[in-house]
Amino acid sequence: EERPKDPVEAARRAIAFFQTLQDDDGHWPADYGGPMFLMPGLIFMCYITGTELSRHHKEEMIRYITNHQNDDGGWGIHIEARSDLFGSTLNYTAMRIL
Repeated sequence: EERPKDPVEAARRAIAFFQTLQDDDGHWPADYGGPMFLMPGLIFMCYITGTELSRHHKEEMIRYITNHQNDDGGWGIHIEARSDLFGSTLNYTAMRIL
């Protein structure tokens, strides 16, 4: 395929490409599993802003966090990382909130 002639054409091509990846409901599905510091941030923000999570969402969040708990009882910053203070504190506090 030819190179774009100018930045506007490059942007249009990029938009067209990303539209092919977009799901019908408007989001871009992707697997971003692994980092153990993202969900606690979401849980903290829901708590701070008073955004209520459904019982089902809370149960599944707790299931995800406990499924990735290390044998020593802690969590790392990634599902394959050894336990550390940061990961353990984030995930323990998030589950207490839930």
